[in-house]
Amino acid sequence: MEEKPPAPPREAWEEDSSSQDSNSSQPQLFYDTSTMQPLQLDASWLPIYKESEEAVDFIVAFFSRLDKDLHKFTFLKSTYVLCKTALKHGMTQGLDLFCQTCEVVENIKELLEKEPRDRLSSHIRYLAMITIDELCLVENVLEGKTKSLLSACFSSVFLLPSEREMPHQSAALYTKTLKSMDKMLRTVVLSFPVSSVSKELQDIFELLLEFTKSQREVVRDRAVGRIGILTNLLSSYSTLKASVNIGRDTSGPICPEDISVPAIGRLVGRLILFRYSNEQTSYTAFHALFSLAEFLYKARPRDGSDQFTWEAVTTSSLCSLSTRDCTQAFGKYLHSRERTDVILEAIEAMRDASILDKQVPSSMLDVAMEYPDFWLTDVPKIVNCILENLPYITTESGYRTVESLFLLMTHNYGSAVVISLCEMALQQDSGVQELCNTLSSMPEILKGVITEFATLFRNQWCNPPREGSLISHRAPSSGQIDLEELGDKHNVWSDQGHPDVVMAFLMLEVLVGLSERAEMAKEIEAFLPSLMKILEVGSEEEKLKIVVVFRNVLGQMKKSKASSMAVALVGKILPLSDSECGRLRELSLWLLRDLLRSVVSRDERSMRREIQRALIPLLFRLNDQLPSVAKASGEALFAAAELLKWKELKHLLQKERMWELGECLLMKKRSRAEEYMEQSLPYLRDPQSSVRLAAVRFLGSATRHMRDQDLETQAHILSALQPLETDRDISVSSLAAHTGSILRAPRVQRRRSWVILQTLCCWCR
Repeated sequence: MEEKPPAPPREAWEEDSSSQDSNSSQPQLFYDTSTMQPLQLDASWLPIYKESEEAVDFIVAFFSRLDKDLHKFTFLKSTYVLCKTALKHGMTQGLDLFCQTCEVVENIKELLEKEPRDRLSSHIRYLAMITIDELCLVENVLEGKTKSLLSACFSSVFLLPSEREMPHQSAALYTKTLKSMDKMLRTVVLSFPVSSVSKELQDIFELLLEFTKSQREVVRDRAVGRIGILTNLLSSYSTLKASVNIGRDTSGPICPEDISVPAIGRLVGRLILFRYSNEQTSYTAFHALFSLAEFLYKARPRDGSDQFTWEAVTTSSLCSLSTRDCTQAFGKYLHSRERTDVILEAIEAMRDASILDKQVPSSMLDVAMEYPDFWLTDVPKIVNCILENLPYITTESGYRTVESLFLLMTHNYGSAVVISLCEMALQQDSGVQELCNTLSSMPEILKGVITEFATLFRNQWCNPPREGSLISHRAPSSGQIDLEELGDKHNVWSDQGHPDVVMAFLMLEVLVGLSERAEMAKEIEAFLPSLMKILEVGSEEEKLKIVVVFRNVLGQMKKSKASSMAVALVGKILPLSDSECGRLRELSLWLLRDLLRSVVSRDERSMRREIQRALIPLLFRLNDQLPSVAKASGEALFAAAELLKWKELKHLLQKERMWELGECLLMKKRSRAEEYMEQSLPYLRDPQSSVRLAAVRFLGSATRHMRDQDLETQAHILSALQPLETDRDISVSSLAAHTGSILRAPRVQRRRSWVILQTLCCWCR
């Protein structure tokens, strides 16, 4: 329908503002600039200046005023007249720069924000709407400012009391203001260049969707009504846009396919929720949903079989469609990411107090669970939404529905669910703890997650994939992964085919959190093969986390069960006591102690064989420079003495006669002297001088106890000792030099030398 030609500027304003109430400040039909001191800004260069000199001068003066409230009506009038006149005469050149300099948009926004929200007592809102309606047609004036300006418009109108709570005169003004807003919205959208209309519409829809979450029904209804205005505009956008002539980039074909609004899925989900609600919004949502269906039919590719679906959602039969049928009908026209948004809206609605009938979102989720490969294509987003909202769902039926959805996803897309959980934990400071708490409150889901977690863990560490293979975060519907849809998403595997470092570390973080729970002791057993593999090839940080997991689990397991694990694990843990990481040395020694204490009679013989190899490392770690490590080593050595039933060793430890422990070991097991000596050689290169000194001391004692020491063994020992003769620690270098000189001396001279060396060793302590 053609618009009637604009009236002359003053007449148009008089027509638009003729219904102002008597209590408001009436804009004059002339511009009183005598009391206004304009800025030193020369606007005479504007092509429109001669036609609207008074309006231009007033806007310039208003910009510098402190008491803007006294002149706000005249400011809006001046802006309205200026834009309308410029558009009529084709003299809009330079207006964008002028409006920017005088902060015209910012001033309109400020006036709207200052209007009281509890009443409608002036024409400011109405005048602002019709002014923006003209202003948006001037090219570039609203560029980058549309969203914030519309936000002020929506807030100033939507948050007003309901019409039935307004006096009659205010209700009439409200209706007029709302109509002017709707007209302004259409004009704003049609003024957008085709190249940016999708982004601008997305911003507007996001604003409106936020208002649909209000606790007040009247606010929700007003927001849904404006969504209806815009969806109706979308359905006929190409026709309307082609008929608008405002000097923008309107050349070329304009089709619904040109419009791609990411919020479409959220709109569909939200409108379905309100369409089947028990409030006034249901009627408003129905019309918005109808227009949206029409737009989708025009904009989305289809085949001949779609005709029936189209008729179902665009005729009167839409009134009789159930929530389930409506969701299915719209789902056919939505892209994958949009269907995901519908699911997210349904999940969030379970906790939304404004959605009175919780059966509506439940029915929407039932559709998704019936056709999971079609609806549940973005596992990370859905899992994240479930965990964010589940604790706040108060109805039992709603909780069970969402829990069932989570369980289904865990069963169908277990690996993707586990990866998503790990990534969520990484993004929050207390994410791991919160995640473990949530999972522990859902035993069935926890069991499914743990099963998949163990499988993924085993695949990562025990069976690395071939180079270039990928594990997707998304659930493939046909066993294939759409690499284009993956985009920049994080992958579990690096390009080299090895476990991604961040993801592997994160999985360990989650496992540590889960291992702290008593109910996890049994489930953790599924991880043991993978955990032992990490102890062989993992980084120091990864090994540290594994030790923590084993300590947590060991304390929760029955002793009979823990005993078998202890025998298999002790050989893997022992090398960690020599780690460069002090914390790892300490915790591994405490774990070693716990493993020794957990052995039952049936496994004692096997454990004794294993622990024999631990005696020398434990002996040297008693000399660790970190007191906590030395203490842990002493505790572990005492547990070994108890298991081996070595009373002398226990006695020396209890009396803290540490310098006699080496001799005690050698006297108890003379046959092992050569083996002990070989074990001590690596400790000659230990970074800590106290450990090197202990190794030299023990080596001297060990060679003294070896009766048949051949030349080859002697040469081997001398070769190992030689670098220490120049050690930076004088105690080490002195003891190494004396030990070497004794070994080089003839056998008959050694006995006296050994006595001197033993005295020197005592002095070095």
